[in-house]
Amino acid sequence: MKKMMILTGLSLLLGCYGPGVESGRQSGYGDGLPASSVRTVTTAVMAGSLSEDERQGLLAYHNRVRAEVGTSPLRWSADASAQAERWARVLAKGCDIVHSQGSGFGENLFMGTLGYYDVLDGARSWQEEKRDYSGQPLTRSTAQVAGHYTQMVWHDTRELGCARSICRDNMILVCNYYPPGNYLGERAY
Repeated sequence: MKKMMILTGLSLLLGCYGPGVESGRQSGYGDGLPASSVRTVTTAVMAGSLSEDERQGLLAYHNRVRAEVGTSPLRWSADASAQAERWARVLAKGCDIVHSQGSGFGENLFMGTLGYYDVLDGARSWQEEKRDYSGQPLTRSTAQVAGHYTQMVWHDTRELGCARSICRDNMILVCNYYPPGNYLGERAY
């Protein structure tokens, strides 16, 4: 029987732009920050790997989310990170978020205003989709609203690698998962 994996392309903007968005920020994130605490970067394009603290923070966060539903912890992957870095550089050139094709990895994307968001905010936005998923077999409609979350907790996924790019005052986070998840008709956990 052929498995059908669904990319979360239709839902990828939920982590970045959703109801209540103004000026590229989600309401409630960064509101009330003094102007001096918000860093503005005018760099046209920048992409690269994460610091060790950022890698460990993302891995620990993913593993806490996975532990909540009883899936095994992930380990950091150099291969998944390298792919994430390659795709982050591509996304920085167009300053847009679109999924890569044919990489062999599952993929979550996040874009947010630089200085208001960091890489953990991206993972938090994906975890917030938990409210739309309760362990049922994945359908197209479920994947559209909870596909980032289900990829985070997918039962067969064992490896994680992420990277970031910066363009026009935006931070783009790319996280890759191996083996990928989000197969229609299957449960995430």
